[in-house]
Amino acid sequence: MTLSIEVVCPERGVEARLELAEGEHVALVGPNGAGKSTVLEAAAGVLREGRRTRVRVSLGGRELSGVPVHRRGFASLSQSAHLFGHMSVLDNIAYGLVSGGMKKRAARAKAIALAAEVGLEGLEHRRPATLSGGQAQKCALARALAIEPRVLLLDEPMAALDVRAARELRGLIARLSRSRTLVFATHDLLDVLAWADRVCVLESGRVVEVGECDAALASPHSEFLAELAGLQWVEGEVRARGVFVTRGGIALEATGECRLGPARALIDPRALRLREESPSAASGAGIIRGLSRIGHRPVVYVEDVPVELSAHEEARGTVAEGQTATILQSAPVKVEPRR
Repeated sequence: MTLSIEVVCPERGVEARLELAEGEHVALVGPNGAGKSTVLEAAAGVLREGRRTRVRVSLGGRELSGVPVHRRGFASLSQSAHLFGHMSVLDNIAYGLVSGGMKKRAARAKAIALAAEVGLEGLEHRRPATLSGGQAQKCALARALAIEPRVLLLDEPMAALDVRAARELRGLIARLSRSRTLVFATHDLLDVLAWADRVCVLESGRVVEVGECDAALASPHSEFLAELAGLQWVEGEVRARGVFVTRGGIALEATGECRLGPARALIDPRALRLREESPSAASGAGIIRGLSRIGHRPVVYVEDVPVELSAHEEARGTVAEGQTATILQSAPVKVEPRR
């Protein structure tokens, strides 16, 4: 059953459309305010049609826009667990089942099984206030899965968790969502790698790029997806066959659409390193303009070219702004004409 989501919301500057095959997992990525949460709210039924807002959601050809949230067969998980503070873990998990008409004994048995499955065995009678952030999100996940949703909607559920808790929850979601359609918003590459079949990039409320996960991350078209993948697009021009010169004056060996003229190059900082000996007057030489990070990688900018710093270089602290450095390439950069 194909899931179709279309939302036009001028007040938020969003005009986006997305389709997913049954069981497909799609990542929504993009800058803050790009429209990711708006798309998820439209799918969940939280964002309603208004005088200027248009929302169309269908599943298997059935229009769901007028169907109440609790009858859609969708479940959501966000940054906050939104648990009922006066209820136990078990009652929180069973809530959707009981409110949907299941007998309390059957709902309780299912909740006990789900609590064990997400790692909350022994905590069933605790109140939310006594849980850690990771435990609370596990409870929220179990509650979402209890109703056996056809579609699972995730809005950065690990954003407020520490590294260990996030890793545990990420693994649980990967295992427990395999048979379900999944749409999730994230800023974390690990989420994309763990869950996504496809990646959808939103910028300024518009879908600007959609592609299969591995291919999109290896050869991204948008600047945001490039940065998420640890890469960077750099502007410049092709001055000779196989030679790309950045605006900062750094010449790099290039491959791809190498027609003479304005172009941009996809730089992988891992394919570049700093020459250890004294800098020469080579075309790959320039001034270190700053140190930064692309994704989780420490990089140094030689003019406008990002070069990955080794752990040894970072630990020694010998690379500093204002120094002259020479770049060595282990692979040519991919070039395409400037659009």
